[in-house]
Amino acid sequence: MQTQRDHVHAHQFQMARMSSSLIIGDPTPGENPMKRTVTGTLVGLLLAVLIVVGFGIYGWIVPGGKTSWRQAGAIIVEKETGTRYVLLNGTLHPALNMASAMMINGPSAKVQLVSRNSLKGVPRGAPVGIAGAPQTMPDRTAMLRGPWLACLGSSLSRDADDQIGLNFDTAGQAQELPADRFVYVTAGGSPYIVWRGGKHLAREDTVPVALGIAGADPLPAPRAWLDLLPDGPPVATPDIDGLGDAGPRIGGEAADIGQLFVQPRGTGGDQLFVLLRDGLAPLNRTMFVLLQAATGNEPVRLAAADVVAAPRSDDRSLIEPLADLAAATHEQARGRVLCQRQAPVPGLPAVAAVPVLAAPDHAGLTPDGRATVRMRPGAGMLVYPVPMANPRLPDPWFVSDEGKRHHLPDSRMMSNLKLSNGVMVPIPRGLLTGVPSGPELTAQALLAQPKG
Repeated sequence: MQTQRDHVHAHQFQMARMSSSLIIGDPTPGENPMKRTVTGTLVGLLLAVLIVVGFGIYGWIVPGGKTSWRQAGAIIVEKETGTRYVLLNGTLHPALNMASAMMINGPSAKVQLVSRNSLKGVPRGAPVGIAGAPQTMPDRTAMLRGPWLACLGSSLSRDADDQIGLNFDTAGQAQELPADRFVYVTAGGSPYIVWRGGKHLAREDTVPVALGIAGADPLPAPRAWLDLLPDGPPVATPDIDGLGDAGPRIGGEAADIGQLFVQPRGTGGDQLFVLLRDGLAPLNRTMFVLLQAATGNEPVRLAAADVVAAPRSDDRSLIEPLADLAAATHEQARGRVLCQRQAPVPGLPAVAAVPVLAAPDHAGLTPDGRATVRMRPGAGMLVYPVPMANPRLPDPWFVSDEGKRHHLPDSRMMSNLKLSNGVMVPIPRGLLTGVPSGPELTAQALLAQPKG
């Protein structure tokens, strides 16, 4: 008689055969096909438990784990908050800014990101550093060397006639003043024509009339800005010896010295002459309109035969000066700002300037023309003012991305800030003076800061 236990065993045996058939294709294996799987799972679980327990014990013995931040020269930055610390005599002191932290820790300073747990239990001290020093310091690749833009605030508002905006981030943001355009400016009460990279003093009141800008208001410019442009010949009426005296007869008619003549040409481009003591002298269009505005006389038209028959002067001095200026157009810079693109002169303590036009949002100016300093975030510039007070010893300054200048007379602090191997760039003294001033970056300034 079969018992219920026998039925259960038979059922289990039958189910084992079916499982073996499905898993390995053999209903009569020598061992349980799931044995290895079960054994591996149990061993894996046991190892996982042992690893977790091991890490737990290690974490209990060594709470933070990381200790590299205790090395000399470490600038400690707490991961969770971004707070900067320096470790002095076993005490953590918050650093007011990155520049101060680097000055304290020296040229070997390195930033260490540390979790809050790693800093638990470390004594805390008062903040240290120079208030107002740069919050960030650029690495070597972010140091700028020029060019930069120096822009006139008067381009946006005549009330900002003494303002010069600076933009040290200038990639492709300004257009050079075209050769066939000029700008009419004034500095210190003297009018100038800015044309083809230079400035030309407009000596007489008749110059605007001659150039067709009698109704235009000159753009005010600080003298320090204008002085950076090279001087060109002044725009002035040429001196004519004996002006108004009786001269040789021309075309059978009496004529005075200084009389202007035009000989039309069928191919275009009139020939222009002025009568001198010894006869007709050629002159360019600019000299022609300047003489016409100054003397008020109307030019006389001559036939080709009259020119051939007239006495001719050997004077050719009026052909070259400012020859193309009269044909140039007055650039009023509407919607744009008159600037200079300034760059160091290679190998010299000097700066070269070229007139350019820039969009208002690239000019380093507020909408009402007030001066600002624009610098790419994370960048900086090591500069020295020119002309130099001491020809052999540049006076270094650091311009930060906050738009402030900081004096760096201490070579050791320059090394600590990793600037000692940087290229110093000359900058006009007057422009540097206009940059808002920050505190000196010196050891004395560092020690003089109140603690706590």
